[in-house]
Amino acid sequence: MSQNKTKGYLAVATIDSFFYKSALNLFETIKDFDPEAKVCLATEKSFLDGREKEICDYVIDAPNHVRGKMQAMANTPFDQTFYIDADTDCEHEDILTVFDLFEDNDIVWTALDEKRRYCFVEVLFPAGELYLCGGVCLYDTTKPLVREFMQDWYDLYVKQNSGAWWPTNEKGEFDFENYPQSLKRWDQFTLWWLVNKEPKYASLKHGVFENDARWNYYSKYHDHLDHNNGQPIVIRHYSDGNVKTSV
Repeated sequence: MSQNKTKGYLAVATIDSFFYKSALNLFETIKDFDPEAKVCLATEKSFLDGREKEICDYVIDAPNHVRGKMQAMANTPFDQTFYIDADTDCEHEDILTVFDLFEDNDIVWTALDEKRRYCFVEVLFPAGELYLCGGVCLYDTTKPLVREFMQDWYDLYVKQNSGAWWPTNEKGEFDFENYPQSLKRWDQFTLWWLVNKEPKYASLKHGVFENDARWNYYSKYHDHLDHNNGQPIVIRHYSDGNVKTSV
């Protein structure tokens, strides 16, 4: 049945036109290896300059929000989607294998692995640790709960970031002791909450790519530490703390 599912790539460009240009470049690098690849750009209409008509199979609206990507992920036109942050390049032909990597999972992520923790601003907190990373994500929306997950990820993050929602303690007060307020900025925390604390999604199967660093090779990784285990990098991620980012 999986052979009949539609498959494609999604990137999102919001807030800054830089991400529109980056997303188009990303799609071109994917098509260098897979000329038949189907790609969808989610963006703000004000960024469109005509180039998307030559490159994209689908163009959909994305909200003008720093984490608009999650709503766009919920609105993917594909049955199986490989979401990729816009500020990336595809560097290797193994991109052709990505839709074979679900194994028994509904959603596949990369990780904030302990060995790479030196790159991440905030991972550990009293009630747990952030582990799943949203920089790339392989997911199958033929299971309706997966699409709902992506939409709830966006909706809850908006409430989290605005201060309208936060985990509470036994007194019904926001629990900043176990969940420090500094976590409010991270969509990874919203992701952690939905995966670990939301009963609605207990049945979803989440996985991490084998040798996951090569699927989201962060620009601050130290090459000499060989996080990709000697294997070619597939997706190189240029995001860092000194540039604007849509993730």
